Amino acid sequence: MNNLLFEIGVEEIPARFLPLGKVQLEENLKKILSEYRISLSELKVFITPRRLVVIANLSEEQEPEEKLIWGPPAHIAFDESGTPKEPAIAFAKAQGVSIEQLQIRQKGKGNYVCALLKQKGKKTEEVLPEILKSLFTSLNFPKMMRWGNKNLRFVRPIRWILALYKDRVIPFEIDGIKATEYTEGHRFLSKNPLKIEKISDYEKILENAFVIVDQTKRKSIIINRAESLANKVNGKIFWDEELLEEVTNLIEYPEAVLCSFSEEYLKLPKELLITVMKDHQRYFSIVDNEGNLKNYFVVISNTRSENEENIRKGAERVIKARFEDAKFYYEEDLKKGIENLLERTKGVVYHKELGSLYEKALRIQKIAVKIANIIMPEKIELVELASKYSKADIASGVVGEFPELQGIMGGYYSEHAGFPKEVSYAIKEHYLPKGFTDEIPSNDLGCIISIADKIDHISSFFYLGEIPSGTEDPFGLRRAANGIIAILLKKRYPLTINYLVSTVSEWISEEVKKQILSFLTQRFESVLEISGYEINLIKTISELILICPPYEIEERLKALKEFKESEKFEGFFFAVKRVSNIIKNYEKMPFNKDFLVTSEEKELYSIMEKINTDLNEYLKTGRFINALYHLDRLTPAINKFFDKVLVMDKDETIKRNRLALLQELSEILKSVADISKLY
Repeated sequence: MNNLLFEIGVEEIPARFLPLGKVQLEENLKKILSEYRISLSELKVFITPRRLVVIANLSEEQEPEEKLIWGPPAHIAFDESGTPKEPAIAFAKAQGVSIEQLQIRQKGKGNYVCALLKQKGKKTEEVLPEILKSLFTSLNFPKMMRWGNKNLRFVRPIRWILALYKDRVIPFEIDGIKATEYTEGHRFLSKNPLKIEKISDYEKILENAFVIVDQTKRKSIIINRAESLANKVNGKIFWDEELLEEVTNLIEYPEAVLCSFSEEYLKLPKELLITVMKDHQRYFSIVDNEGNLKNYFVVISNTRSENEENIRKGAERVIKARFEDAKFYYEEDLKKGIENLLERTKGVVYHKELGSLYEKALRIQKIAVKIANIIMPEKIELVELASKYSKADIASGVVGEFPELQGIMGGYYSEHAGFPKEVSYAIKEHYLPKGFTDEIPSNDLGCIISIADKIDHISSFFYLGEIPSGTEDPFGLRRAANGIIAILLKKRYPLTINYLVSTVSEWISEEVKKQILSFLTQRFESVLEISGYEINLIKTISELILICPPYEIEERLKALKEFKESEKFEGFFFAVKRVSNIIKNYEKMPFNKDFLVTSEEKELYSIMEKINTDLNEYLKTGRFINALYHLDRLTPAINKFFDKVLVMDKDETIKRNRLALLQELSEILKSVADISKLY
């Protein structure tokens, strides 16, 4: 049974801060309870704009505490026969234990007398005031404030504190605000305050006072009621998880209201209308089964259903005004035309040290052409066209009002100008993907422009010395790198990281180039780790990451992961380690087959030659698992060589030639991955 209820009542907290508050309440309470040696068997954390709530089940008392108290050195405390001397007697008396309870333990280089003291824990209710104060002061938000003449800082002014343990008030206060058994319901719909006599009644009392305190329940209500209303007009909600989370955290008592707007506005771009509804008003759009926008939307209000008509009238009046503004900007942009917008980008500064947006587009164009020469040389002209106009819409009125529509509006403006659809789609989608798990552009043209844009973005800010560090990445360079990797993996392009960086290397120094290569390597390794590959496995292809296409790197890892599970692996790995261990401290040496002496080394060399022929074919066709099983044919010859041949021969020429042979062998064994790095 839940025996703790703690609620901090506040003025409305911004929705974006609430998830952080929830995480901190959960993590910090667990940490503080652990420090106080109190067990936690159940925990619920609720967040609304006006309250932060913890409901928990705690142990009745603290766990007993054991303390080890060190005393004098053993040889001072006891004589040679083990009889206690005065220091031992005095120490035992000071710690409240008998001589028999003293222990002798090693500390540093000597033995010392010590006492293990067991202290009974306090009742939980005795320490709860300290715990709740610590929990409160541990909460930190991006923007804190003071109010009135108080010194207290919190995300918003505190209006009440509800704190009950076993249905009794926990006596404490925070900056003059005393904890009580009272809470408040809905700011406008409830008669406040509300007395909570039993913790088990808390949620029900608040629900009757028009507060759904459980955010999961609020979210579910929003989804069910919105979908129900959309069904009435033969549509479905265009769900946006970010908007859903925000709306859930904006209200305490969700009511859904169906609204409409004139079909005339459906002539505007779908994305523009959805963005206006989402960003300006927090409304949910409705689409048909094909994904086409309908002239309906759903408003989630923080009031009772009796106010539905007033909510609808207000929302429809506001959205009409917003759509009129959007229509004006869009039509003005179409009148200007994409050529005019492109010309205006010459006056838009991208960065004071990197020139204008127009100059950035030309850099993207140059990079994109180099990439296209490898992927689709037959469409160079389309690549040049799409990249040149890729940033034109940033100078438009619509994007000035709605920056998140950059690219999307460029697609519409280029289509209106008569550009090929392939080009318009490329311009529209070239900001994708915005993260590793996002969708990539739908055509190769868009993927090429996206890669070019992102590698230019990364190299530009590395050139300026704006390199991500720790959690700091203000220019989204990690996100850009993840986007490049996502495209290269999903599209299986024959592009290496080395080649991509070479497309921008003509205007950056060798030192900056090395930094970018290192950065992209780290991002790729991070992506591989997130994808489920162990760090040791990733180490085996570290020397190949820059020189092999990313999709091939992943294929090599898949093959090695599979081979590692086979019965052949252990024997092969042991043989590989024998080779790598003996040559690891030697520089590369020249090999001469005429210096081979024993039958075992000649046999090993002969098998190496035979293996190489088929091995190259496996590698060319990407059959890496076949290549690994093929390499395993070397295992018996390797073991025989080490069992019968002394590598470190007294004859220096023979010794060096055998080491050179093993160096040649090592390169063959590393042809799929450097397995010696696994452990």
